[in-house]
Amino acid sequence: MFAWLLAVIGRLLADTAAVVDALDLAHFREQPLEMGDMTTLEDIARVHTGWIIWRSDVGRWWATRRGAVDLEAIRRGCAMTLDADDPDGLAAALTAQEELTAEIVADLAPVVADSTTAG
Repeated sequence: MFAWLLAVIGRLLADTAAVVDALDLAHFREQPLEMGDMTTLEDIARVHTGWIIWRSDVGRWWATRRGAVDLEAIRRGCAMTLDADDPDGLAAALTAQEELTAEIVADLAPVVADSTTAG
């Protein structure tokens, strides 16, 4: 029912990611940091390259996923956008999302393998 809306949101995020990439932010991704070192927006962006990171004008920390998330992943807890009170909280939420995404991919791998060998 809302598939068209998810497609539009995914396209908008893909366009946003292209603009951010065009700004040549690759230097933020050169050196991974330890979790205890994450204190700035750039630090978080270096480690979590699949997300667009920003801080609101009221000081809240935000991240929006680059690209789309399918409906099953959303049902299982994946979020398109996260927020936190501070950079450490956002970094922890991003790490949790990446772990959840890895679990979902691992769960789907046997299904994809079965479908390719069945044909």
